[in-house]
Amino acid sequence: MHYSLELVMQNGCQHIMEQLETGFYWLKERGFQLEFQIINGEPFNRLLVTLNGSTCSGVFHDEDIIYIFKHQLAEILSEAILNHWEKKLIRRQVERSCKRLPLEEQVELAERAVHFLRRCIDNESLNLLLKFGRRNKISHSILEHLETHDTLNLEGLVNFSLQEYWREIRFAVDLAYEDYKSEKQYNDFIRLLKYFVETQPPKNPEVNVYLAENGVFQFWDENGRVIEHDFIDLYLEDGLGSSDNLDDILISVLITVAPRRIIFHSSGKLPDTGSAQIIKRVFKERVLMCPGCDRCLGHRRSDH
Repeated sequence: MHYSLELVMQNGCQHIMEQLETGFYWLKERGFQLEFQIINGEPFNRLLVTLNGSTCSGVFHDEDIIYIFKHQLAEILSEAILNHWEKKLIRRQVERSCKRLPLEEQVELAERAVHFLRRCIDNESLNLLLKFGRRNKISHSILEHLETHDTLNLEGLVNFSLQEYWREIRFAVDLAYEDYKSEKQYNDFIRLLKYFVETQPPKNPEVNVYLAENGVFQFWDENGRVIEHDFIDLYLEDGLGSSDNLDDILISVLITVAPRRIIFHSSGKLPDTGSAQIIKRVFKERVLMCPGCDRCLGHRRSDH
C-alpha cells in the first residue's frame, strides 16, 4: 500500500515535520513506514507525507489504514496549532482589535489573552479538559477536510475553516482587554490618590485604624483620642451601610487626613478588603501593622 498527501504552509514546515516524525505510533508498531519531504517554494512550502506498508494480515483494509493515518495526522496537526501557532493567532487578533494601543501594551494584552484561554479557571483538570475540547474541534475540521482532499493548506484552514476556534480567541482577547482596561483605571486611580497624599501637609502625625471583620472601623490618634471627621459623622448617621460604602469612607478619611503613619489594628487577621489593599499601595511605608496592643486584645476578647 502506498498513499501520500501534501501539507501546504508559509511558515513552520520544519517544525511540523519534526512533530510528525515523532508521531504515528500505532502505524509504526504495525510495520508501516512514514516518509517526509519538504519542498521549498514561494510563497508556500510543501510537506509531502507518504505512508507505505502492507495490509496482508487481513484484519485491516487499505482504506482503514488510510483513515487511521488521517485521524492521527489530524490529531498531531491540531496539537501543533494549539501549542505553537496559538500565540501568533492571538497576537494577530490583538493587532486587529486593539490597533490603537502602543506595541508594548498589545504585547501585554496578548499575554493576558493567552492566560485566559489556557488558564481561564483555577482548576487545572478543567483547563486541560477545555484545551482537549478545542483540540478535538480543530482535529475534526482537519479530518473532515482530508476525507475529500489529499492537499491541506494549513494557513487556509486556520484562517477560514476554524470559525469556532476564532470565536474563542476573540472572546479571550475581549476578556483580556476588559481586564487590562480595569487594571489601568485602577492604577490611574492609585496614582491620583498618591498625588493627593504627597501634595498636602499631614493633618495628623499618626492615625490608628481598627478594622473589624464585618468592615466596621474606628479611628484614634497617637494619644488614643478618637479622631472626629465629617466623613465619620456621616458614616455614624447612615449606619453601617454597604461594605463598598465603608471602603470608600475609610479611604476618603485617610486621604483627607494624610497622616505620616497609619497603624492597622484588628481582633484577628486583618480583613483582606479592597480598601486595605488600596491604602497599602497609596501610603506604602507609612502603613504599619499592630503586633497586638491592649485595644486589639480587648476587641478580641469582646468578639469571643
